[in-house]
Amino acid sequence: MKLIQDIIVYGILGIIQGVSEPIPISSSGHLVIFKAIFEKFGWTFPTTDITFEVLVNTGSLIAIMFYYRKDIARLFVSFFTYIFKKEERNREIVNFRYCILLIVATIPAAIGGVLFNDYIETAFSNVKLVGCTLLITALFLTLIHLYGYKGKRTERSINLWDALRMGCFQLVALLPGVSRSGSTITGGMLGGLEQKTARDFSFFMFMPVSFGAIILKVKDFLTANTLAQLWLPYTIAFLLSAVSTYIALHLLFKILDKKKMNYFAIYCVCMGLFALLIL
Repeated sequence: MKLIQDIIVYGILGIIQGVSEPIPISSSGHLVIFKAIFEKFGWTFPTTDITFEVLVNTGSLIAIMFYYRKDIARLFVSFFTYIFKKEERNREIVNFRYCILLIVATIPAAIGGVLFNDYIETAFSNVKLVGCTLLITALFLTLIHLYGYKGKRTERSINLWDALRMGCFQLVALLPGVSRSGSTITGGMLGGLEQKTARDFSFFMFMPVSFGAIILKVKDFLTANTLAQLWLPYTIAFLLSAVSTYIALHLLFKILDKKKMNYFAIYCVCMGLFALLIL
């Protein structure tokens, strides 16, 4: 009976992580909220164990990398072609520059993740804080809806200030409840980037930061007491996270194309108030 309960709980959390990772409603915030909901029903689990967060985040990372696999391969080849083949530099300069800007954009969150790791982990147990930060996410999404679609600059015109601005937004999104995709896309679109350029750069930024976070936690993951007893629920959650992330990524892009980000803003306001007033 306990195994079935664990499969249901962790499976639901895996889907929640997967859906809310690309969609700008904060995956980390929703994990905090739904853990609090389950605990009210007496469904307890190790809330201080970072193993689960690492696992489902890895599922989302794999799904996003699979979606962008052709672009990743193109940028990877262009980056090293530019470095080692001088005769090809004129042809590869745009992609090489894009890679350098991605590196710059990941620096703020990388530094913040190392310096404030303990504070961030503490925030994962504060459901009231998540309620407040979801309201911040709603503000970001409202700004996109009202002002974000005026940008016309494409991938070729991303500059250093775009990278730094989006990187700083990603730093803020280390707090649970602040959507990483929502905040970084806001930083890009309000800076004059077209929505496809902003969203693609946002998800490319996610990959190295997420991979770095996984590396930092891999020791805790391998030595966690719960890994042996919960391997089946965790495996199911991992798979559900990956599949639901891939599906949600397509949904987000359709909604961005239709300029309906205000739907997510309304949802974040409702969830934020729910966390503040009820949980």
